[in-house]
Amino acid sequence: MNELVKVDPKDYGLEETQAVEITKGLQTILEERSVLIDNYKETIALEITEDSIPVFKALRLQIVKNRTQGLKVWHKANKAYFLAGGNFVQEIYNKEVIENERMESQLMEAEKHFENLENERIEKLSAERYESCLPFVEDISLILPDLGTMPVALWDNYIIGLKASFEAKKAEEKRIEAERLAAEKAEIERQKAIEVENAKLKAEAEEREKQLKIESEKRAKEEVEKQAKLNAERKEQEAKVEKIRIEAENKLKAEREEKERIAEALRIKEENEKKELERIELEKQSELNKGDSAKVKDLIADLETLKTKYSFKSAKNNKMYDRVGLLLDKVIADING
Repeated sequence: MNELVKVDPKDYGLEETQAVEITKGLQTILEERSVLIDNYKETIALEITEDSIPVFKALRLQIVKNRTQGLKVWHKANKAYFLAGGNFVQEIYNKEVIENERMESQLMEAEKHFENLENERIEKLSAERYESCLPFVEDISLILPDLGTMPVALWDNYIIGLKASFEAKKAEEKRIEAERLAAEKAEIERQKAIEVENAKLKAEAEEREKQLKIESEKRAKEEVEKQAKLNAERKEQEAKVEKIRIEAENKLKAEREEKERIAEALRIKEENEKKELERIELEKQSELNKGDSAKVKDLIADLETLKTKYSFKSAKNNKMYDRVGLLLDKVIADING
């Protein structure tokens, strides 16, 4: 793989001697790459483990150096020599650099193996947890992001809370619907009762009017008195019917207001549950922060020690050390907040 790729200099208007002059510095670079290719063949066959990752990276960087400080430098210097020679160099470079880039690409893939596996695991877990949330939310924008990176304990609490809130809401909606249906049924029965009563009253009134008509010829004066009485009774009955209607309307209004109150209470309950989950998360983060307090104190102590740890003889270095001390004071002040 260290031989010069065959490119005919005559295709670019060059003599053989000119081509030899242009490519005389390339052989050393290709010989160096030949060694890298042998190392690559051994390295790329290694099992991908935590220990082999640095090996992949180190060899990839050597190959990058061969390309950027070898092939690329040769390419740049010779291409600038003259245009025809530059085109010749470009063609060689294009062919030779492919081998480097191929090895770099495979080494990079091996180098990032475990990182890619972890990203795939998190992405898959996030999708699975997202699907688990869907049955318990009506607005998917309320589902928290980064479900795949959420600790197991926090995830368990989150999904349990979603499910409990969802079931409570559905149970309340079912209860409200049952009450609504019961109220509608009661209203229908009440209306039927009113219709029956009105029909009965109408029949009785018609019967009385029939009797009054029969007796009207004999007892005109009494008929007038009786008619007045019937009118009064009719008005009284109408007043009763109107009273019943008003009472029914008031009852429906009260029931509607009660439903609205229940719905508002449910909304407040959901908001309180959401705030409680947020409070629990803040408490957890606060506890984690407390665990770092001792380490922060050690860091401040180490920085304080650095302010007096060294001594210098020259005035220049002593001034420099004084500036370092001032900078350390600012860092300590920043840590203390």
